[in-house]
Amino acid sequence: MAAFLVLPVWVGAFLLFRRVFADWREAVLAACVTWGVVVVALSEGLSLFHTLAFGPLLVAWSVTSCAALVVCIRLWPKMPMLPLPPFRRELLMPVLLVGGIAVILLTTLVIALISPPNNWDSMTYHMARVANWVDHRSVRDYPTHILRQLYLGPWAEFAVANLQILAGGDRFANLIQYVAMLGNVLGVSQLAKKLGAAWQGQLFAAVFCATIPMGVLQASSTQTDQVSALWFLCFLNFLVVLLTATSGNPWGKAVLVGASLGLAALTKMTALVFAAPFMLWAAFVLLPKHHHRTVFLLATIGAAGLAINAGHLLRNEAAFGSPLGPPSESAIYTNEIHSPAALASNVIRNLAVHLAVPAMDMDIRGEVFRLHGLTGFDINDRRTTFLDTTFYYHFALSEDYAGNPLHLIVAVISLVAVLWSFRTNRLATAYSGCLAGAFLLFCGYLKWEPWVSRLHLPLFVAAAPVCGLVFSRDGVRRVGYVVAVLLLVVGIFYATENEVRPLIGEQSILKQSRTSLYFTVQPERFEPFLAAAAAAARGNPSRIGLITGVDDWEYPLRVLVRGQQGATVSFEHVHVRNESRNCPPELPPVIPPDKIVVIGAFQPESVPPGYRAAFESPLIRVFEK
Repeated sequence: MAAFLVLPVWVGAFLLFRRVFADWREAVLAACVTWGVVVVALSEGLSLFHTLAFGPLLVAWSVTSCAALVVCIRLWPKMPMLPLPPFRRELLMPVLLVGGIAVILLTTLVIALISPPNNWDSMTYHMARVANWVDHRSVRDYPTHILRQLYLGPWAEFAVANLQILAGGDRFANLIQYVAMLGNVLGVSQLAKKLGAAWQGQLFAAVFCATIPMGVLQASSTQTDQVSALWFLCFLNFLVVLLTATSGNPWGKAVLVGASLGLAALTKMTALVFAAPFMLWAAFVLLPKHHHRTVFLLATIGAAGLAINAGHLLRNEAAFGSPLGPPSESAIYTNEIHSPAALASNVIRNLAVHLAVPAMDMDIRGEVFRLHGLTGFDINDRRTTFLDTTFYYHFALSEDYAGNPLHLIVAVISLVAVLWSFRTNRLATAYSGCLAGAFLLFCGYLKWEPWVSRLHLPLFVAAAPVCGLVFSRDGVRRVGYVVAVLLLVVGIFYATENEVRPLIGEQSILKQSRTSLYFTVQPERFEPFLAAAAAAARGNPSRIGLITGVDDWEYPLRVLVRGQQGATVSFEHVHVRNESRNCPPELPPVIPPDKIVVIGAFQPESVPPGYRAAFESPLIRVFEK
C-alpha cells in the first residue's frame, strides 16, 4: 500500500494547474511534469545522505502527500466539472473508437501487472541499476562491468526505484511505461486541438498514439521510450502554449517547457536532438514578441532543464571526465561522416525498419537495397553503422525491433499534406517542418542501429496531432474513420501477440510462473540461473561479488537469490577494470565477498585465489571461499 503514496502529489498538482489552464488535459500534463520533478528531487536528495531506503522514502512521500492532500481538500470543491457530450447517433463511431482504445489500454495493463520485467535491456541495465541503487541506498555511481548502468539517462529508473522500494518488489515496475502511454494518448489529443483539429481530429490523434505498435509493446515493459515520448510531448505542448500566448506571464510557461525538456533529456539524451529544431523555431517566434527578454526566456528554459539533470551530469563528469559519459562509448553512437550521401543512407535505413510486412518482406527489402545503392554508400558502412551490426530488419512482435508500417504511411501523408498547404495553418506548418527536421537531424547525427525503431517512438507520438489535424478535415473525415479502425485492429493485434509477454497461446503469461517469465527472451538461461542462485544462496552469505561481461544478465540472478535467501544479501561488482573501478561502493580488499558469481564468458584469472567452484555451467558459475 505504501506505493500508493505517490498518487496524491500528482492529484494535488493537477488541481493546482486546473485553475491555471482552461483545458483539463493541459493540467494533466503539467501535473505529470511536477510529479516527475518531485521524483528527481527525492531520489537525488535522499541519495546525498545514503537514505534511499524504505523508511526515509516512506517519510518523504508521506510528507509530500500530506501537503498535496491539503491542496486537494481546499481546491476540490472549486474544481470545474468535466462536461460530457450528449449521446447522439453521429457519435456512435467515436464511441466505438474510444472503446477500441480502452481495449488496448486494459489489455496492456493486465500484461504490465502480471508479467515481470523481462526484456534484454531490463535484465542487463534498466532493472540492474535499480537493484544496485537499492543495495547502496543511493543513486551514486558504483563499480560495474556494465557501464550503461551508470551513464545513460536514469529518470525512468528513478521512478521504478521509488515504486520498488515502497512496494518491496518489482510488481509495479512496468507501470511507469504504461502510465506514460496514458499520458501520451491524452496529450496528443490536446496538442491536436492547439494545432487546429476539431474534436474528431483530437480523437484520431489519440487512436494513432494508442495503436503505435512499438508503443503498445513497450507500454508493458521497463524500456524507457514511452517515458521519453511523454516528456517530449509535454515539452512540445508547453512550447506551443508559450509561442501562441498573447497575454499573461511567460515565465511560468518557460519553466514548464524547461522542466519537460530536462525530464526528457534525463530519460534519453536523444530528446535533445529531437528538440533542437523546435527550440530554433521558438527563438524566431519569441524574438519579435519579447525582444530582449527572449534571451532570458530561453535561459530560463535551459536553466530548468539543466537543474533537473545536474546530479546525473556531475556523476558522469566525476566518473568518466565527461558529463555525457565515457567518450569511448559516446563515439560509437554518433556518425563519423557528415555528407548528403551519408544522410540519405541513414534516412533510407531509418525508414526501412518500419516497412517490414509479412508476405511482402523480401520484395520490400530488395527495393530498399536498390534505392540505397543510389547513395553510393555501402549499406553497412562502419562510419554510419553501430559497431559491427549489419543492415537487417524483419517483421517482429517485440519492443526491440517492431516497426510501425501503417503509422509511418499515415504520418508521412499527413506531414506532406500540412507542408503542401502551408498558407492555411502556419502553426501546424511550422510544427510539421520542425518534426521533419528533427527526424533528419536524428539521421544525420546518430548511427543506424538494428533496434533504431524504438528510438523513433517520440517522433511517432509527436506526429499524432498532425495526423489528427489532416484526417479530421471536411472531405476526408470518413476516410479518417476507416483509417482509425484499421489502426485499432493493428493495435489490438500487437497488444495480444506480444512475443515477449504473450497474453494468449501456449506461452501465455497466464500459464507460466512469474519466475520463469523473467527468462522469456532467453529460456535457456532459466535452469542454469536457478541452480546458480541456489548455490549462491547456500550458506546464507551476506555479500556476493559479481563478475560479468559488458552486457550480461544481472537482474534475474538477484531476484532468484533473494527469493531463496531473503533480502539480507547484498551484491557488488568486483574486479572491475573499466572507468568505473574507482567509484566508491566496491568491497574493500580486506573484506572479500562470501561468494563470487561469474556471468557470461569465463576467464580463470577473473576469480582470485582462495575460492573454489560451487556450481559451473557455460552461462554462469558460482565460486565460494
